Amino acid sequence: MPCRGGGTMTTARLDLPMPEAPQSIPSLPDHADPQEHPQATLAGQLLTRGFRWMRFTRGLESEFQQHGAQKRLRHLLISGMLSLLVFNGFLLADWLVAPDVLQQAVQVRLGLFTPMALLVLGFGALWSELVLRRFPQAVIESIVLVSSVSAAASVAYILSITQSVGSAYYHVGFLVVLAYGNVVQRLRFWYAVTASIAIMAMHLWCAVMIPTPEPRLMPAIAALLLFAAFFTLMANYALERDERRRFLLSLRRRHLLQQLDNAHEQLQRISRVDGLTGVFNRHHVQEYLEQAWRRSAHQGDEFAVILLDVDHFKKYNDFYGHQAGDTCLQQVAQALKDSLRRPVDVVARFGGEEFIAVLPQADAVQASQAAERVRLAIENLRLPHGASETSPVVTVSVGVASCIATPARDSRTVIEAADQALYRAKHGGRNRMVLQRLI
Repeated sequence: MPCRGGGTMTTARLDLPMPEAPQSIPSLPDHADPQEHPQATLAGQLLTRGFRWMRFTRGLESEFQQHGAQKRLRHLLISGMLSLLVFNGFLLADWLVAPDVLQQAVQVRLGLFTPMALLVLGFGALWSELVLRRFPQAVIESIVLVSSVSAAASVAYILSITQSVGSAYYHVGFLVVLAYGNVVQRLRFWYAVTASIAIMAMHLWCAVMIPTPEPRLMPAIAALLLFAAFFTLMANYALERDERRRFLLSLRRRHLLQQLDNAHEQLQRISRVDGLTGVFNRHHVQEYLEQAWRRSAHQGDEFAVILLDVDHFKKYNDFYGHQAGDTCLQQVAQALKDSLRRPVDVVARFGGEEFIAVLPQADAVQASQAAERVRLAIENLRLPHGASETSPVVTVSVGVASCIATPARDSRTVIEAADQALYRAKHGGRNRMVLQRLI
């Protein structure tokens, strides 16, 4: 049969096997409502009420320790090297304050403490990835704690063997070790508290058990050390609190950004999808049609479009009600989706009871077979239609347009041809498929 647009038109009703029963199409939410991550919620609560004991819940604490583990290890290694230089620089104090035990001081500092410290620092520097992977942060902090207490123990050892008249002033060494560990190395707060108590205990033991030429200085030095411990621990507490707050803020920010991305993605999806049927909407399919047409025209591929219209749908709505009409459109859309099997085929609601399918790289035979498969699938839904003049069940009229895509043609041409074919199908008795092939 001749047709408008220079094409040929055929009417076909192919005997294809009945497709599987359609699945229901889930309705989309009216707005994105992503659930906040539990860790982000907990972070917000901690930021509000605080964390005075410098501990999070087990899971969050583990994440905090891992979050800054590499940076923390690098800081401890650098501050450890500096502390080793300061520690050996105390040989000058040994020479000035306790010259009678300078040889023993050299042996302790350079012969014992320094080699062990270099071994630990070197291992941490050369195999930092292994250290972070195999050793928990508690182990690393404990090593730093032991090194601080060991440095203080060397001060106590020198005090225990010196007979120098200025040995009382050597107690100031405890203060240096304490301040360096609490503020420069920045032991975690509770480790810093432990180290401070141990250093204070060593000082008190030396003050009580070791005779000194100037005992009147001991109360003043003890008070000085106590105040130093208090203020350096306050500084340590503030530094760790700020670090933990930054972690909580970064955690919350990360999850808020994730929520924003999810909401944006959901809005993008909603903007592309028809809210009733769950298939793409007209705006999206027109964009896809243009892109697919340009690709096909560039390669000279076959191209097809299917337009279908639910027969007597207005009468269906009037007879069964709009809610039943919505359910009908949902099942029609699902049957249409299920009948088109290629990933490149895109289905959309084109308006009202009209649907469209874009079939790139599909020739006339493939397109007509797909269209007839769709028509049969919808008829086989066996949805009652008591107001139809065509069939006792819901049916569709299908128009198919097929052509070779070329740059000389516009994508609207194939849409218009499919619309003409649909017009012929409806006026030819409905519940049929009409193919128009553009030459």
